[in-house]
This record gives sequence, C-alpha cells and structure tokens, in this order.
Amino acid sequence: MKQFSYVLLIFVTSLIVGCAATVVGAGVGTVAATTTDDRGFKTVIADQDLEHKVNNVLSAQVPNGSFTIASYDSQVLVAGQVANENDYDKINQAVNNTNGVKKFWNYVSVSPKETIGAVSKDTYITSIAKTRLIGQNGVNANNIKVVTCSGVVYLLGRNAGEKYQIKGAISGIKQIDGVKAVINLIK
Repeated sequence: MKQFSYVLLIFVTSLIVGCAATVVGAGVGTVAATTTDDRGFKTVIADQDLEHKVNNVLSAQVPNGSFTIASYDSQVLVAGQVANENDYDKINQAVNNTNGVKKFWNYVSVSPKETIGAVSKDTYITSIAKTRLIGQNGVNANNIKVVTCSGVVYLLGRNAGEKYQIKGAISGIKQIDGVKAVINLIK
C-alpha cells in the first residue's frame, strides 16, 4: 500500500508542478527497473533522493515556481517556469549548493505556469516519446529518462546506444504532435 501511495503521489505531483517525466525505477518498479538500468539499485535510489532534496530546496526558496526535477547519475535537470528573474537566479544558487549535485542543467523559463491541459499534453508526449525509444533498434530505453515540459522533451541517460541510433530515436520523437524541441542530455 505504501508503494501505491508513493506512485500516486508522484503522479499527482507531476500534474501540479507542470511538467511530465517518466520515472524509471520509482515505487513499485524500483527493483525490476534497476535490474536493467546500468546505474544499479543504489544509484537509482540516490537519484530519486537527490530529486526530492532539490525539490525541497526549490520549494522553500522559490515557492511560486513550477518545476520538474530529474536526476540521472547525480546530474540534475530542472525544467519549468518562474515569475521573474530574481526567482530564476535563486534556482541556480539553490541547486548548485545542493549536496550531491555533480552537474546541473537549468531549463526554467520566466513565464506563466503551464495550464492543466498543457501538463496533460506533456504527459502524453512523454509516454509516446518513451514508447518510441523502446521501439528504436539499438537504443537501450532503460538507460534513458524522459522529461517533457512545455512541449520540450529532455532525454537524460548514459550507455543508451550508438550516437546514430539515438539520433534516429530523436528524429522520431520530433515528429510527435506537440513536440517543440528535443534536448539530448545523454552522455
């Protein structure tokens, strides 16, 4: 029951904060996902903890912001919206000062928060993008985390396949209705 509550909390949180992410290895699927994820169980759990830590810091320092936080191998992506430049600057300082963050990508914009309809569209895009990654020959989708915010798809991961195979998957993702751009952060 606790795992179900955790998964439900993640789902509801993704609707509230404004962006969508696939959470490989969260809640019920943690053990199953980590058997196919190159990061291993401890790193997957550490990444989840780091996401929560960054979320807590941002919630305290930028309470009116709308964020999605994703961590892959201690490399943190923050996407979303804030109301002004001052809040944007707080994000950089807060995340860079969070213990455990090895690298940080800030894709937050100074703009109004996404609507519920836009969040739903992001969730749809994320699921279709993940499906395209799974269907791409030579791409290890288990080693890729997908985040969509405001129609922009972010790919995080490592050891996901050859560069030309990843490029093929990205081409397919760009064709999904509503995708504005694909940001490849796979190392």
